[in-house]
Amino acid sequence: MTPPRVVLDASAVLEWLLARKHKLVIAKLLPVAVLPASALTEALYNAVLAGHALDPQSLYDALLVAGLRIEPVTAVDSIRAGELIASTRLANSAAGSLSLGDGLCIAVAERLGLTVTGGDQFWETLDLRVSYMPYN
Repeated sequence: MTPPRVVLDASAVLEWLLARKHKLVIAKLLPVAVLPASALTEALYNAVLAGHALDPQSLYDALLVAGLRIEPVTAVDSIRAGELIASTRLANSAAGSLSLGDGLCIAVAERLGLTVTGGDQFWETLDLRVSYMPYN
């Protein structure tokens, strides 16, 4: 089994699940990617809401077959995500702020020491402890 090299966010997984513009990029990352369990929930319900024909269990199974690994969210991740989210919201920046899911993805990537990828350009403005690689 290839060791993980990147943490995906929910939007990246949705690109693949919904066969969107960047699905081929994400398909190449899946075998070396980790998805926080919180982002799995977000991706599954959003795929269903977008009209995907498969149910959440079948979508989950397809992700596992593609090589994606699911990573639990720990208390340490929750604390770091809280710091990240609070700092972006206190900054009251026009560039944006982090959601709960985004904060947890970044925190998991930092804990694992892996690059994080997503579709939010705002992440490039943050002082992260890991590299950020947008998929778009």
